[in-house]
Amino acid sequence: MNIPEYDVSHYDGYAVRAEDVAQASIDNPTLLKVVGQSFLGEEFEGEIKVGEAVYIFTGCRVPLGANAVIPVEQAKAKNGFIEVRRSVKPYENIISAGSDVKKGEKLFSQGHVLRAQDMKFLLDIKKWKAKVFKKPVVAIISVGDELTDRIDETDRKKLDSHNIMISHLIKEAGGIPLPLGIATDDINDVKRLIIRGLEKADIVATIGGASVGGRDCCWEAANRIGIPTAVIRGIKVQPGRVTSLIILDKPIVLLPGHVQSTLVGFCLLLLPLIRHMAGFSSPFSFTTLNARLSHKLSLKEFASFKRVRFVKVTKVNSEYAAKPVLGDSSLTRIVVKANGFIVVPEGKKTIEEGEKVDVHLVNGLFPSLQTF
Repeated sequence: MNIPEYDVSHYDGYAVRAEDVAQASIDNPTLLKVVGQSFLGEEFEGEIKVGEAVYIFTGCRVPLGANAVIPVEQAKAKNGFIEVRRSVKPYENIISAGSDVKKGEKLFSQGHVLRAQDMKFLLDIKKWKAKVFKKPVVAIISVGDELTDRIDETDRKKLDSHNIMISHLIKEAGGIPLPLGIATDDINDVKRLIIRGLEKADIVATIGGASVGGRDCCWEAANRIGIPTAVIRGIKVQPGRVTSLIILDKPIVLLPGHVQSTLVGFCLLLLPLIRHMAGFSSPFSFTTLNARLSHKLSLKEFASFKRVRFVKVTKVNSEYAAKPVLGDSSLTRIVVKANGFIVVPEGKKTIEEGEKVDVHLVNGLFPSLQTF
């Protein structure tokens, strides 16, 4: 259908024939006879003839014969007539049929994210239902004998705060978090919760126990469930290098336990999986800004890896400055102080002060550009 379906008035005023008032001016006003009115629910059904006008409300169909609208404040009404003191052009103050949407026009394509205005648009064209992607459910399993989800046990155990962090990021990414609780450092216990996650969710994510130490049992537990159709054992990124992926019909993402490594693993593996399943066209939701590094950054280790470094961005005059925020991958304070991260390519050992870098922002993890 067309939106609007027919020519409508842009203002409250008078529907007229433009040619009738072509010579109207302050010194030479034109008189037109008002032969009716048109408002929503009771529109004028006749046809405007030479020398006639119809009072019309905003959004009402323009009567037959009329081809312009004079705003009410530009016409003086008296004794069933209006005095017009300025000319109007044909179709002035008229919203033409199909000017918003033309019948047959393609509005949205697959992968488009529906916004508030899009939902209004669909309702305006009487599209009461629209096929959308289901939000993927992500089962979350925290792994570790030292963890608890009870505040009253935090005097002797560590609260499972990673779960809350990842749940929030999953929501921001377009998924639905499904916390399944804490598994002990036992292969069978981890296996049990992974199987439950595969039954209930679209993706399973474990946090901790992803490395190769004696108590790191997630890899072994997942492989005991079945024969994987695809595996990624580690990524060439630091921190987060032990982040892994196993696909057993559904993907299982193994995230490291150190907080910075957890976040890097989320951004590089779990985030694109969620976005792919949610129908987003891009695998990453990063907003990127260009900044100058405020201090020299030396990177001696893992030269053959990509290295993620967290930064604090501030605006200096018309440019952005990025200050490295450095510290061990287990330190939460680093990512609390930071508001973005950079990715240093393989082989690069130094970024000089003043050198330009791309700073990435992630929904839920770092603020939007407007906050700087």
